[in-house]
Amino acid sequence: MGNAIDDLQNLFNEAKAKNEFEFVMTLLNYKSIGSPQVQANLHEWFEAMQMYIELYNQYSGKEKTRMAALLYSTFFENSDFYNIIGNLCRGILGMRATSYLFWKTKKHERLLGIGEKQDFLIELLTDTAKNFIVEFFQNIHYPSIRNSFFHSSYSLQDDRYILHDAEINISGVIYKSFDTGKFFYPLVDEVIIFFIAFQKNYLDHFNSYQEDKPINNTPLGKNGVIIGTPNGLGGMRFFKTVSFFGEWHDSGLWTDERFGIFGGHNLTFNFASIEQIEIDERLNYYENKGNIRVTDAAFFNLIDKVVERNLEDELYRTSKLLIKAGEIKEAMMIEEKNPHKKKSFPKMILPFYNRALELLDGLGDTQTLARKIKELEEIHNS
Repeated sequence: MGNAIDDLQNLFNEAKAKNEFEFVMTLLNYKSIGSPQVQANLHEWFEAMQMYIELYNQYSGKEKTRMAALLYSTFFENSDFYNIIGNLCRGILGMRATSYLFWKTKKHERLLGIGEKQDFLIELLTDTAKNFIVEFFQNIHYPSIRNSFFHSSYSLQDDRYILHDAEINISGVIYKSFDTGKFFYPLVDEVIIFFIAFQKNYLDHFNSYQEDKPINNTPLGKNGVIIGTPNGLGGMRFFKTVSFFGEWHDSGLWTDERFGIFGGHNLTFNFASIEQIEIDERLNYYENKGNIRVTDAAFFNLIDKVVERNLEDELYRTSKLLIKAGEIKEAMMIEEKNPHKKKSFPKMILPFYNRALELLDGLGDTQTLARKIKELEEIHNS
């Protein structure tokens, strides 16, 4: 766990060093106008988790197990937690912070599920070399525990947690129950350590902004200040950026002291434009990236958005990315000397080529691609 905690600290530090503007936007975690404490649910999560940890340490027996399950499940459910880690990774990778990181489609009608969020995060964490955090999610999180508790689909007997209508895979072995003292409590203890480290890193950085700090070369093309207060980060202000009736006014995100409300000031929100920037940014990211894995949930989520938008340029660029990913794997297949391993490659390649063929429908010649697909299917079926 120590290495995961080091990774977490480095994640915050590297994101700040790479682009402090995006780092501050990530810390602000702005969702909508309102009290800084309630416009997002991060601070409630902090307080609730601290309360559950205290109770977990006080109780024993079944009461301890119930608190352990509540603590464990609540930790893995919080959207702001995933959003902040994801945006820190994006900052390191040269991308913009976004409040819509885990929305399923361009219409923003639903959030990604916990498993989808973690798949999305694992790709970003891998790309930023935070492999110990990846191991934390892969080794500590068991969805069947979280689901059984929140769905009240479990029972307790002595030191056993019994799953109903579900099962748990532990080191490749399927179980219908598990030992709370030997298996579950150690998982919860690891969660507590990680939570405390995340909270400390976030609050330490947030509270480090005690005075205004100039910030230059922002994506807005304007210079300004990061607002520091005795209570920590207070927002961001850009001077004389908006003109009303011949007078220039400041713009940005800060708390209106008259009402104690945090919000945007003199800003224009164009969600279509924001979406366009995000799509283009992510396409550029993958165009400059090497291989793309079949398990890259973020990439396939991007494809879903591109398909919904149905813009010819984006469809064409995405199809080329799919073909590039398939060709990298096809080159690996050609070089592979083991005939059994060679035969396994079409299963990895075909999803990329087949999806590219769908996207290229009506956009150009697809005969070469169709021929490749047929050849790979013959190898796969032989």
